[in-house]
Amino acid sequence: MKRIPLFFLFSLFLAVSTFAQKDKSDKGTAEQQAMQQAMAAMMGGQNCDISPTYGFDHDFDMNMTHFDKKGKEDSKMNMRCFLTEDGKRFGYQLLNSSEKKAPSAKMVMDMTTMKMVTLIDQEGQKMAMCMDLNSPLFQSDRQVDDPVQTMKKTGRTKTILGYACEEYQSITEDATSSFWISKKTAIPMGKYYKAMSSMKTTPFGGGEGLPTHGMMMQMESVTKKGEKTVLDVSAIHPNHNSTISTAGYQKF
Repeated sequence: MKRIPLFFLFSLFLAVSTFAQKDKSDKGTAEQQAMQQAMAAMMGGQNCDISPTYGFDHDFDMNMTHFDKKGKEDSKMNMRCFLTEDGKRFGYQLLNSSEKKAPSAKMVMDMTTMKMVTLIDQEGQKMAMCMDLNSPLFQSDRQVDDPVQTMKKTGRTKTILGYACEEYQSITEDATSSFWISKKTAIPMGKYYKAMSSMKTTPFGGGEGLPTHGMMMQMESVTKKGEKTVLDVSAIHPNHNSTISTAGYQKF
């Protein structure tokens, strides 16, 4: 899923969360330890340092909802997203999920150190994974059919949470996606998109006419099979200082 940064990061976030949940039942076995080491090596995490705390200057809440091809909602998650003023550190925390067994989880992407840290708390078992963003996983070559190459401004507008938004659209072989961007939110997401553009696997690198000047307030993506995913901002808290602490989490 390479349409927007949140999709890309949240996919990894969920993958690590699922791995951590499975790890709870197998912890301590030689096979599981070997798997953890292999994953850490693949992600570049063996020599990846984790800071005691990560500070942020702004935050906002976002919902992620998925609908099946019949239009029935089959999953929903609510997360709080965090951002620094320079746009070089982004994080989010899972607040609630329709998945009953979803663990408490947080993630921090730090473009100054080129590290991504995922924190999982599964019934008191706290685990941390650090990934090196210089890893080939994040720096692979872009594909010719990357949706960023066909993303265009449609001219349509609407208001979300009181902010005027403009629509951008991407049409690929797999899905049609609409992105509603606002320039007036006081959240410096444009700086974050530009910081992310140094990574080849992110959608805001290597294209022209992209919404790197504002904040995505809503996204709706419909696949050819009729499945739909909606991301929408539900609250904005500019100039709100907050911290994500890594105290008590064991690195694996």
